[in-house]
Amino acid sequence: MNVIEINQLSKSFGERKILDAISFVVPKGSVVGFVGENGAGKTTTMKLILGLLKSDSGQITVCDEPVVYGNAQTNRKIGYLPDVPQFYSFMTATEYLNFCGKISGLGKQLTSRIDEILQLVNLEKKHQKNQQLLTGDEATAGSCTSFIVKTRNIDL
Repeated sequence: MNVIEINQLSKSFGERKILDAISFVVPKGSVVGFVGENGAGKTTTMKLILGLLKSDSGQITVCDEPVVYGNAQTNRKIGYLPDVPQFYSFMTATEYLNFCGKISGLGKQLTSRIDEILQLVNLEKKHQKNQQLLTGDEATAGSCTSFIVKTRNIDL
């Protein structure tokens, strides 16, 4: 079984073609490196896999389920840690993890999962502070977002 299948995927921003009919598969249990120059389309591809961007053409499947733009269904199987995590300084660590869990499609277990993660990384006492006040802990909170989905099949 392939955990990711990409077939003839294309994406442009205006006149600039970022991805031009790329195709690849990631077999279950494999470790894959995704490298390239700045602007080569690595982050764009990741956002397409997560359904955060709409492709111009092509298909993406995650664990045999089609990825649909704006639908977080397949994200329940993915843990994602971007190279530069996006932080919202107006949110507490708990609010940020709650936000990430909701866009990952988590339901009832979200609150207990957040508590478990904050305790695991020793941030449980700081969960009420705004992230802008967490000197040095932003990277830890960002790393936690990829682990909020406990039963994931894929780590990006």
